[in-house]
Amino acid sequence: IISCSPNPCKNNGVCLSNPGAESYCECPDQFVGEYCQHLNPCRNGPGPRCQNGGTCNVILDVSGPRFNCECPVGYKASLCEIAVENACDSDPCMNGATCQLLTLDTYVCQCPSGYRGDQCELVDHCASKPCRNGATCHSPGNTYVCTCPQGFTGLTCTTDVNECRDRPCRHGTCTNTFGSYTCNCEVGYTGVNCESHYVPCEPSPCQNGGTCIPQDLLNYKCQCPKGFKGKNCEQNIDDCHNHLCQNGATCVDGVNTYTCACPPTFTGPYCKDDVDECAVKPTICKNGATCTNTQGGFSCICVNGWTGDDCSENIDDCTGAACFNGATCIDRVGSFLCQCTPGKTGLLCHLDDACASSPCHPGSMCDTSPIDGGYICTCPPGYKGVDCTQDIDECQEGLPCEHNGTCVNTPGSFRCDCSKGFTGPRCEININECESNPCHNQGTCLDERGAFRCVCMPAASGLANYPPLYSRSATSQPMRSAAGRALDCDWLAAAGALKGPNREYRVDQS
Repeated sequence: IISCSPNPCKNNGVCLSNPGAESYCECPDQFVGEYCQHLNPCRNGPGPRCQNGGTCNVILDVSGPRFNCECPVGYKASLCEIAVENACDSDPCMNGATCQLLTLDTYVCQCPSGYRGDQCELVDHCASKPCRNGATCHSPGNTYVCTCPQGFTGLTCTTDVNECRDRPCRHGTCTNTFGSYTCNCEVGYTGVNCESHYVPCEPSPCQNGGTCIPQDLLNYKCQCPKGFKGKNCEQNIDDCHNHLCQNGATCVDGVNTYTCACPPTFTGPYCKDDVDECAVKPTICKNGATCTNTQGGFSCICVNGWTGDDCSENIDDCTGAACFNGATCIDRVGSFLCQCTPGKTGLLCHLDDACASSPCHPGSMCDTSPIDGGYICTCPPGYKGVDCTQDIDECQEGLPCEHNGTCVNTPGSFRCDCSKGFTGPRCEININECESNPCHNQGTCLDERGAFRCVCMPAASGLANYPPLYSRSATSQPMRSAAGRALDCDWLAAAGALKGPNREYRVDQS
C-alpha cells in the first residue's frame, strides 16, 4: 500500500492511482519492486537474460528479486541455452519459411509472403492482395478468385453496384453510395427503406429510464430522471463538478451522486482519514525494522546493517572495510569479518601471528592479542608463567594431602603418600580394616583410624596358639598383641576360667 503524494517511487518510477484500486509504482525496465528500489535481474546485461526466445520472469521475495526462465518448446536449462531434439531439426518448411514448434513432435510452418501450404510448398496468388473493398481472396491452383461483399462486383470487386436501380426506398428518395445506398424518407415514414409509418414514442427513443411524451404527429419530448439530460436523456450529469474528495482522491461520477476513490493511504467517504500502514500491513518494514506511521504514508527505521525504504537491502560492510595483507572480507549483517592469510591475525589481519612459532609450552593454548599482536598462553592445570613453562608446587599452595599424608610435587601435578589407614589421591579415604572380617568366633569388628577393634564373645579371646590371659584374682587382664600379631578372638577360655561379659580388645596394626 503506497501513497502517490509525495511520490514514493525510486529510480524514475511513476506512481499511478486508479479509481477504486490501490496505487502502485510503474517502474522502468531496469528496476523492479514495490517502489522500483531493486535492479531488475532480467535486465542485467546488454542482451536478454534468457536465451533462444525464453521468457524471463522476476520473482520477488524477502531476500530480494531473482529470476527464472520460461523456455520455449525445444529448449531447456536455467537460461534456455540447451536445445532439445525436436521435429524442426529436419528443416521441413520450404521456401524460407520458419518452423515453429507446437510440441517436440509437431510443428507449423510460417510461410513468407507469396507461399502457402503445410510446408509452404505452394505459390500464394493472393499474396499481392488483388481483391478490393474487403473481398475474400482464394488461391485454387495457379490463380485466384475474389468473393465480393454486398455492394461490389467485378473480377477484383472494384465495381460499385447501384442499388437504387431496384428502387428499394418505398416512401422516399434513394441515393447510391459507394458499396451501399441511403433512403431519404417522406414526412410520416421511417425505416431503412422508408417502409414504416412514423409514430412518436413507438418505440420510445428516451434512454436511461426517461419517459417519452408525444407532442404532435411527428415530435416528442423526453422527461429525464434525476442525473440525466439531453434530448433522449443520453447524457449523465457530472456530479463531480463540486466534489468534496480530499488527499488526491479521484471523484467517480454516479447517477445523481458520486463516490471518492481514495488513495491507499487514506479512507472514509471523502478520503479524509489517514490509513495506518503499519497496522494494515505489519510486515511492510523488513528485517526487524520499526514502522512509523505518518500522514499519508509511513517510514521504516532500519536496524544496523540494513537500508532502503523498506529496509530490505543489506549494507555491504566490506565496501569501506580495510582488511590487510591479502585477507578476504566476508560481509555480515551490520559487520564484516576479515579472513586472514596464514601468519597474520587481528581484526583487520594487520598483525603478525605470534603463535606461529609455538611459544607456549606443549599442552597450552596460544592466542594472539588483537591489540598488539603478542601471544597469550592459556596454561593447563599444574603450570604457570608467560609461556606456561613454570611448574606449580601444589604442595605449598593449600596443603592438598589430608590426614597427615605427605605431599610430593611432580611435573604439572602432585602425589600424596598416605599415612597408615588412609588412601586416595588426597588421602581422603579411610581404609576400612573390618572389610576383611578379621574378628573370629562371632566377634564384632569396630573400625578405627589405622586399626580395628574386636568385641569378642564371652568364651573367646586373644591370638591363636597363645594361652588365655586371665587371673583368678582379677576380673580380666588387658590383652596385648604378641610378636606384632593382632587379637582376633581366636582363643577359647580354658576350663575354670572366669566367666563374664564380652571382652573388648583393641587391635593395633602398627
